[in-house]
Amino acid sequence: MQTTSWSAGLRLLAWGLGILALLGLHACGGDGGSGFFVPGVATPPAGLHYQRNAVVYALGREIRPNAPSSSGGQILRYAVRPALPDGLQIDPTSGVISGTPQVVAAPALYTVTGSNFAGAVTTGLLIAVRSRTEPPANLSYENQNAIYVIGVPIPPNHPSVDGGDVSSFSVQPGLPDGLVIDPVTGIISGTPSRLADSASFTVTAANSAGATSAVLQIEVSSPPTKGPSLLVYQQPKAVYAAGRPVMPNLPHSIGGPIDAFAVSPALPTGLSIDASDGVLSGTPQEVSAAADYTVTGSNAAGTASATLNIEVVPAGTGVPTGPMSVARAHPTASLLALGLVLIAGGNDDTHTLASAALYTPGTRSWASTGSMSTARYFHTATLLPDGRVLVAGGEDLNGVFHASAEIYDVATRQWSPTGAMGVARSGHTATLLPTGQVLVAGGTNGGFLATAELYDPATGRWTPTGTMNTARSVFTATPLADGRVLVAGGIGGGPLAAAELYDAANGRWTTTGSMLAARLTHTAVLLPDGKVLVAGGNGGAAGGGSLATAERYDPATGVWSATGAMNTGRTAATATLLPEGRVLVTGGYDSSGRAQASTELYDPASGQWKGTGAMRDARYFHTATLLPDGNVLLAGGTNDVAALATTELHVP
Repeated sequence: MQTTSWSAGLRLLAWGLGILALLGLHACGGDGGSGFFVPGVATPPAGLHYQRNAVVYALGREIRPNAPSSSGGQILRYAVRPALPDGLQIDPTSGVISGTPQVVAAPALYTVTGSNFAGAVTTGLLIAVRSRTEPPANLSYENQNAIYVIGVPIPPNHPSVDGGDVSSFSVQPGLPDGLVIDPVTGIISGTPSRLADSASFTVTAANSAGATSAVLQIEVSSPPTKGPSLLVYQQPKAVYAAGRPVMPNLPHSIGGPIDAFAVSPALPTGLSIDASDGVLSGTPQEVSAAADYTVTGSNAAGTASATLNIEVVPAGTGVPTGPMSVARAHPTASLLALGLVLIAGGNDDTHTLASAALYTPGTRSWASTGSMSTARYFHTATLLPDGRVLVAGGEDLNGVFHASAEIYDVATRQWSPTGAMGVARSGHTATLLPTGQVLVAGGTNGGFLATAELYDPATGRWTPTGTMNTARSVFTATPLADGRVLVAGGIGGGPLAAAELYDAANGRWTTTGSMLAARLTHTAVLLPDGKVLVAGGNGGAAGGGSLATAERYDPATGVWSATGAMNTGRTAATATLLPEGRVLVTGGYDSSGRAQASTELYDPASGQWKGTGAMRDARYFHTATLLPDGNVLLAGGTNDVAALATTELHVP
């Protein structure tokens, strides 16, 4: 965005006054009369990142201070855009984020900028605030298999962890003599004082809701120092949008500890690497073709290298990824640990599918994984708190409806049966509740269903719960910030406008305000302000086929209100809440039944939609999965002619 010279000058003046104040304090401290010398600010900073780059905080609970790291020149001033959730603040001098969240906030991407006289560096920070504490997940360390040298201080070994804010870190058994773990940050540091054979150490990150663990191999050897033997990155193949901050790309290594990192050739403008720990971050400033960059990690005894392929594209670009081995429409997609995406079931043009596939974002590749015991489409898939995936119900192309359910375990890459639902159903919804149970509601098995039931992951059993007031299929179910579930629309003899709320505390359904338009196979998204955006869908012949209209539900009042209409009517499209709070809608079919390739972005602040590029393939009944790097994976679907095996990344 262009800035006027007047406003730019005003900001520069304010920043300069702050720096002069710092310099004045430095001069008063006595530096031998050298005046305004500040060491380290003649070099721009690089590789800015945080101890926690993606974190979920609990409402009303003081957070663990989140401190930044960087290399290059000393950072004199920090700033963040947009403003952090109420109750959180950033220290403009140290960059530490602290405080007690006062409001529930959907995941949002914040840009932190660190600057000095010579330049500035940025990083992306993903923060969410939930009404309850969530457990941490996916703990890992920069050096998972370390070989240290007796008597030589080790480079601090930093953890990476997703999910809820960590209350404490611990390790079992105790680390080799001379090494310690910080119980607050989880950083392992020190100087090993005794030789030790390679052994396993389990580090646990915990809070009141749960824990996650990582196993490290640590050896302490005699000189000479051993060089690192392997260096890899979380995202060896990355695609970024110009002008958008990236989520930091973290390295992992084994072997001797790495003292310094370097990259060749120079990274795209706006990206940089932290020379001390190898984390790549920043905001790319201009489009650049895909190219390889070699990162070298070294110590006194040797080096290890990793190749990163980085491409910078205009915002809204679709980038092809490897195709799935099987074309499939109506599949389910689940985001697993480490950014893996599980695609399960669906149908091609002649068969119902039991097969499943895993997408690895770092390499943009697909691989087959274990097959379900039952072929199914119009089923549901729910990511459970322990990382497994529950698949339930669905039907096949012969019109057989299923009550069966099964569990996918990413650790074993296998499926196993679990308890069957009390009622066979297809076109239903499945919602993870704050209790950890899964609410399944509605659907059809030849007639429209109003029944609902709960799945308990601890026992693998289903129990009936309250019945909806309206029988319905192909509707939406949206978990609200207060723990209730909003059900809206669908079909029950005709398109429905009726909506109702499920309260997990008492298992009851209560009616709420009806939508302004009856619609089925629409989209629904919980917005950062706690309201629900519903868009598109099919209104039937009387409703004009595929709808472009959109509306918002306010849980505080139970009232729906119109908001801006999409540029295109869409049925069977996808809607994805992006980290910065906008909503991406992709594909669908229009009122004439034509598959759409166009995409649109909804801005909750203005209530308006804007076209944003197009998919490489027109598609509907596909999946859309928000990846940890902020890109959206679009997979499968149909284009009127045939089911699709193609997949692509939409780079917002």
